[in-house]
Amino acid sequence: MSLKNVILKPVALCALLGLSTSVFADVTITLPSNVDLLAANSETPKINGNVFSNTKSITLPDGENQIVFRYKPVFRQGGDTEIVTTEAIITKFTASDVELTFDIPEYRSAELARDFDKNPTWKLVDKDGNAVDVKQDKLTNPGFQIGRNYDQESVAYNKKGGIAAITATGALAVTEAAIQSPAANSQYKTTEEQMLHYWYEKADKETKQRFLQSIIQAK
Repeated sequence: MSLKNVILKPVALCALLGLSTSVFADVTITLPSNVDLLAANSETPKINGNVFSNTKSITLPDGENQIVFRYKPVFRQGGDTEIVTTEAIITKFTASDVELTFDIPEYRSAELARDFDKNPTWKLVDKDGNAVDVKQDKLTNPGFQIGRNYDQESVAYNKKGGIAAITATGALAVTEAAIQSPAANSQYKTTEEQMLHYWYEKADKETKQRFLQSIIQAK
């Protein structure tokens, strides 16, 4: 059985390959060192860069997105170091084909930085300083805070329908946009076949191997 003979709907294919629609990445967010990104679209964020990188970023699809982050500044005075860890913020925004950065106030002390929880005045801005409209809320979890799963907490938050919630309809918008994309290639007989090849090429080596193995086992 060849790949061309395998017909799957785009959404089902996403699940099969273990990938998210975030591979259609047209929005880039640069992450400052004092921002800890905890989740993106109810998944573990795929950060561009490593622990040694001076600049880190995340790429997201055009359209509506949701991220969870925490403001985590470090203050040094003399030989002492103090890290302020604020509450997690869940936020949604809509953007397309743009590079964004966090604009967060610079606090002179740890004591002042703790006021961020009471008044989280931050922005996502483009290179010209224009701010993207965001809806934000606190992502709270009563009880012991170590080992939280922000992916699952985001899903639960969305089901409850908070101010920064994303609906299932919004989550499928990227896939629908991809189907209507002018990138369609005439060599494919169907949209499903085109999407199958697209997702397969986007997958990493291990995912491709698992996918091919599942086809062999299904013969």
